[in-house]
Amino acid sequence: MSSKARILVVDDNHSIVRLIGALLQKDGFEALTAFDGLEGLQKAREEKPDLIILDIVMPRMDGYEVSRLLQDDPDTAAIPVLMLTVKGQIDDPSLDDHALEAGIRERMDGYEAGALEFLSKPIKAKELLDRVKALLWFDRLPVGESPSEGQETELFIQGGQQFPF
Repeated sequence: MSSKARILVVDDNHSIVRLIGALLQKDGFEALTAFDGLEGLQKAREEKPDLIILDIVMPRMDGYEVSRLLQDDPDTAAIPVLMLTVKGQIDDPSLDDHALEAGIRERMDGYEAGALEFLSKPIKAKELLDRVKALLWFDRLPVGESPSEGQETELFIQGGQQFPF
């Protein structure tokens, strides 16, 4: 069994899956892939990855439904989910009110479906890796344990959850 963190990348865009997979592997992670929501759900149940990077808009089953089903299954409920979307940008000052509202609504739907983190496409490699590492680090802390001295202790709050960053 590998000591590398295993990350499942689920997106119907094959180029995005390959690019994220290559980025993760270059940074020392093991990348698993799925190309639609149903395949992603099946792989999550079979492989029990350490983290899932999940697109929202996909054929056969969208990311919200995948995340809800993962949360409802005791075998997969603890797997952290980072959702990706093209519509969820909220930090662009040029967005009109309608686009901003749609982005906020999409993020809220993602959090309600069980996602712990959210990134908008196009994704910056460093930002993705930072978020992946933060989620994996947080997930490995025993309940109630604080970071050791010398570890990063700055936290960011997302979706009502606190994560080291």
